[in-house]
Amino acid sequence: MTNLAIGRMDLPDEQGWLALNGSTVMDGLVDSQYQFQPSDEQITQENVLLRLRGSAAQLRTWLDRLEQFQLQPCDLFLRIWSDDHNSYGHAHIHKISLETQPGHLPSHERGSLQLKLSFLRETLFFGEEKPLPLRNSSGGGQTSGLTISNHDDSTIGHDNWFGVDNADLQLLYPALTRFQFENNFNGADLDDFWVGSLPCGLGNTRPTLNLEAENGIGGTVVSNSQASAGKYCQYRWSGSGWQTLSSWVLGPLEVSQLTGGTVLPLLRFFNTPSSSSLQLRIAINVMGKLVFEGPACYHRSGKGFSSLEPLGLPLGQLPLEDFACHHQLVLQAKQTDVGEHLLELDDLLLLPQHGFVQYHALGGLACGSKLVEDQITGKSWSWLEGMEFKSHSRAGTGLELLPTIQQHYWCFQTGSDGKATIDRTLSVRAWYRQQWRLP
Repeated sequence: MTNLAIGRMDLPDEQGWLALNGSTVMDGLVDSQYQFQPSDEQITQENVLLRLRGSAAQLRTWLDRLEQFQLQPCDLFLRIWSDDHNSYGHAHIHKISLETQPGHLPSHERGSLQLKLSFLRETLFFGEEKPLPLRNSSGGGQTSGLTISNHDDSTIGHDNWFGVDNADLQLLYPALTRFQFENNFNGADLDDFWVGSLPCGLGNTRPTLNLEAENGIGGTVVSNSQASAGKYCQYRWSGSGWQTLSSWVLGPLEVSQLTGGTVLPLLRFFNTPSSSSLQLRIAINVMGKLVFEGPACYHRSGKGFSSLEPLGLPLGQLPLEDFACHHQLVLQAKQTDVGEHLLELDDLLLLPQHGFVQYHALGGLACGSKLVEDQITGKSWSWLEGMEFKSHSRAGTGLELLPTIQQHYWCFQTGSDGKATIDRTLSVRAWYRQQWRLP
């Protein structure tokens, strides 16, 4: 017999569940009929027919419990046992209603009832939570915490990204995830930070999305051990018009892999710009011609970084039967102060937004505190020493795990001191739940 129940997942053991068949049902249930309706749509409507017989108290207990679900449908789930997966599957219920059958009142007086429980639920069931192995250049298979840096260079472990080998998970549908980001940097509290992901298909490698200033065309290269890869660039100019500072070329592989989403340009400055009138933008050349000028973004005074407007790459709707051609990204600045202008740039990160979350600091996250991103609830919260609190507000699409060959996630961190220093670190852990349509 199908093991079926309705209830909530936030209560311990079986306290939150009402069994609709099996050996653990409440007294009074004679039988039930689950009208399973799989669907190719995101939502499906189903019914459970219940036949009850018992004392007035037993029937009232059933009616009260079912009506409570109807009155408080938030965070309600359908649970079913899957022999194939050897675990319970859960599907989120969006709406639930309880209907009586003709002759309800006289039947109730005689100690029997027939009820129809109707509900709208997510078509996909999700299974039990499992650790998600993470990797970067320091190694793979990490489930107890993988340290990521705030920059990416040739040194082993100096990565602002982490990856997942999805092929090992045998996903048929996107998996639901839970991420934990622990601030293990002994310095300024973790302020605003961003996490973005990019799925990679068969034969594709992780694209190079960290663009070092010294690898661009333009500027004066300066060596310094506090810079990413040990170097940064100085740009000097005068006048109040737009000035081209540098440019980088994204190759056909990188541009093609970014299709179907956007990237968020994040600039890290080696020294915080002193001007309050600084504006920045990115232009794009394709086949040697200027084809796009991004909107001007004012730099926030006192900050050692800037986020610009997202870019959709490649430009235009391409069939991509072949690779897209290379794109040249051009960084431009404008400053109305009198005299010579100076900008010192360390690097540019093109943070993918195929799956994306931005965390805006409310009070920041101290060293040793952890922030949790839970896809099932759609919530994020922080905790320290067993106590929950809200350190950041959250915006974005979430961090989904797709059934591709591999998937990579990039992170950009800033501190409560307004800087995005390269020595900041986070420890990342993750868990996932497989989804399926048929139990």
